[in-house]
Amino acid sequence: MTDENLAYGKIGKQFASHSWVKHSMKEFARGDVHNNTAESFNSLLERAKMGVFHHLSKKHLTRYLNEIGFRWDHRVPKEKVTKSGIKKTVMVPIPLMDRLQSLLTRAFGRQLRRTRNGGILRLAPARLGICQPSFGI
Repeated sequence: MTDENLAYGKIGKQFASHSWVKHSMKEFARGDVHNNTAESFNSLLERAKMGVFHHLSKKHLTRYLNEIGFRWDHRVPKEKVTKSGIKKTVMVPIPLMDRLQSLLTRAFGRQLRRTRNGGILRLAPARLGICQPSFGI
């Protein structure tokens, strides 16, 4: 799902289904058709860039995106009432211990080693007996 940008129309032909909204006609959502999810993920990435990372290097971009994806996947909806009394659903992080447990279950069977110059090596399966450079976890 995209907005009406012409470039998206060409790309959308590669997918089984492509729908769009017409922002130029003040249409921002039509049923399930909207691009709010992509904009929300991008907003989370921009906030992390401004507040935590400060710079996203090309070399480590995969790592930054993996972390943002992890944060995105570990949120839950919570109903909130605004000062004006309007009910609103917002996404909040799951409790820290639940995130930590989820993170540790993904670490099972992984080993990382440092190289002499401070890089990271990910160990290949034990039967191969070799180490491979790693640029993402």
